[in-house]
Amino acid sequence: MPLVTVIIATYNSSAALRLALESALRQDLQELEVWVVGDACTDDSAEVVSAVSDPRVRWTNLETNSGGPARPRNEALKVARGRYVAYLGHDDLWFPDHLSGLVDTLEATQADFGYSLAVCTGPNGVTSSFTIREEPLRWTRPLSPSNWLHRRDLIDRIGPFDVRVRLGDDAQFLQRVKDSGARLAFHNKLTTVKFPAETWRAYAAPGEPAQTPYARAMCENPNRLREQLLSEAAVVLSNRDILAERSALGLKGLPRTLAIWACDLYGRQRWPLNELLYRQWRRGAGLGAERSRVEGKKP
Repeated sequence: MPLVTVIIATYNSSAALRLALESALRQDLQELEVWVVGDACTDDSAEVVSAVSDPRVRWTNLETNSGGPARPRNEALKVARGRYVAYLGHDDLWFPDHLSGLVDTLEATQADFGYSLAVCTGPNGVTSSFTIREEPLRWTRPLSPSNWLHRRDLIDRIGPFDVRVRLGDDAQFLQRVKDSGARLAFHNKLTTVKFPAETWRAYAAPGEPAQTPYARAMCENPNRLREQLLSEAAVVLSNRDILAERSALGLKGLPRTLAIWACDLYGRQRWPLNELLYRQWRRGAGLGAERSRVEGKKP
């Protein structure tokens, strides 16, 4: 019996699917089964899955298209044998320690549902990072089950994904998890890289998919890639905080906003601005306003 059932819902994205499937099979936790469920695929997804030649991988294709991942996931849940269930988007990638880290977290905490850190990517690198918030209904995109893991018997308590929900079935599922009183646990590690379809419009196009360099880096040096993505995420979050602070100032804070932009344009490490900012910091820290000895204070 597999420890984890991995569910990949897919629709006509065979090039990206191949890399997602490889990242699932490259996990350092090997006691798993993988169900790839096509939403009435008409491309070569079936051939991509069969080419893997791994008895742990199963393929089925729905006769009619449902228009979303809920029904394909539910079909896999019906036959899932693992103690735990994980979901992987057909265009997302996992670091090799994704499953083992989440399984260890759930077993150590006896939780029902676990989640990790994830980043979204775009053509220029990381665009955002996300995990689970305390109020799922307040979530804004992105939201992805690719960084989730839950006990299979949790489905007996809350039911499968709701196929009636056309948009946001994952958020509705998560809300039912919370309402059921299930115990949640956070695995504090970046384990998932998401490639939002609305950002990458050429998934099914011929040629090398956008995931290729990331998949290659995960094979060669996953820790270096993780460090790079976390650094990019930190820059994105810092810039977002600055923009949010400035927009919150409104018209009343227009002079301050202009002053901030002027300081950024001039350079905060140039004299005399660096000297003034240092003195301001000393006063705020209660150290007095003694003359500083900032190097390079002259133009």
